Amino acid sequence: MNSSRTMLGISFKIASVFLFTMMLTLGKAYSSYPVAQIVFFRSAFALAPVLVWLLVRGDFPRALHTKRFGGHLLRSLAGIGSMFCIFTAYALLPLADATAIGYASPLMIVVLASIFLGERAPPLRWAAVCVGFLGVLVMLWEHLSQSAPGGPPRSAAGAGFMLMAAFLIAIAMIQTRRLTKTEDTGAITFYFQATTTVASFGVLVAAAFWPDGVPGAALIQAQVWKAPAGVDWAPLILIGVLGGVGQIFMTQGYRYAEPSVLATFDYSSILFAIVIGFVFFSETPSSAVILGSVIVIFAGLTVVWQESRAVSRPAAAQ
Repeated sequence: MNSSRTMLGISFKIASVFLFTMMLTLGKAYSSYPVAQIVFFRSAFALAPVLVWLLVRGDFPRALHTKRFGGHLLRSLAGIGSMFCIFTAYALLPLADATAIGYASPLMIVVLASIFLGERAPPLRWAAVCVGFLGVLVMLWEHLSQSAPGGPPRSAAGAGFMLMAAFLIAIAMIQTRRLTKTEDTGAITFYFQATTTVASFGVLVAAAFWPDGVPGAALIQAQVWKAPAGVDWAPLILIGVLGGVGQIFMTQGYRYAEPSVLATFDYSSILFAIVIGFVFFSETPSSAVILGSVIVIFAGLTVVWQESRAVSRPAAAQ
């Protein structure tokens, strides 16, 4: 019974990784639209499946009750920043490159958890984090120039945005750990999507009325709403639906399997990214990205293995 539940959890996890990869693929394919507009579709149309999920669970509106609006706001602000950075990075980078650089996030979580949550990491975990950051540097090296010889464009700005996204995701996950002690998962998911919808809509409105000559005017005005062509409405809406369903699948995965087991399957995204990037964008990962991602994945798996041992020791003692 336990093995069947674990396999079900793994299936949900892999499905969520695939859905998130397809969501980002569509965001890249339709990057001619402003980032704020992509983020708006991603969050607004993710609310529908999340609300349906809460209704099916019988948790609406009970799950939305909270006394920690400040905590949700902090988690949402980090998530909003990461989402803007992610879609910008995927527009500028090959799919596999952006995915691999994003693997820096779990390594950053170890560092931030030590600083803000007081979690003590053993020497082996710190060694793995150092090795993982070395892998990130290997991937970033070729992005210091605008392109790699004989390969697809590789943007230094895109790499910077993806690294910033990884940092903001780590902050969001640290705050999520705090919230899960008292808050329902449905509340965390709902308030994040709702806040992101409002924030991205606010950017779109501000862009329409932003005056010339003000510092940052060109950056803000570039986010003005662009009326989608008729055939573009469906894929833009699908970005949000995929994100919402992917969130539900990921949450369901953690209902059936241990986090230490499911964490290893996060790295399946690089396989999806390589295949999808080649099929839809004729992209092939460079040797530096392959080498760097192997190093980061090895380091990440070491962290997961060490954490699973730390969790199993108290259980064995009991």
